Amino acid sequence: MKIKTIALVGLWTLASLVNTPIGAQDPKQTSLKGEVVDMHCYMTRGDKGPDHAGCGNACLSRAVTAGFLSDDGKLYVLLGEKPFAVKDAVAGLAGETVIVKGALVERDGVKAIQLKSVEKVAR
Repeated sequence: MKIKTIALVGLWTLASLVNTPIGAQDPKQTSLKGEVVDMHCYMTRGDKGPDHAGCGNACLSRAVTAGFLSDDGKLYVLLGEKPFAVKDAVAGLAGETVIVKGALVERDGVKAIQLKSVEKVAR
């Protein structure tokens, strides 16, 4: 019985090492102010702001990829902390000024935020 326990602990340890990339670091946590956009309308036509809020919110409700346009003009894809759509978290927020908090990630030139929270800024 003791050998089985030791073997199981050893396998668990080995599995955890295999699933952790060497040199892996926690992504940088950030808080940014800007606007939620739907990526389709923003990328194809530059649509954003309060005048586009109705269309943007309709697109986001259909699970069109959500984006975040920061006040400094940088665009980020919004990702969930786990592999699920963020449409519920950003529902009704297109065209609104918001604060997003989460982890900045980048791969092959594409910037994204793993969304921890989003909060509408009071006007």
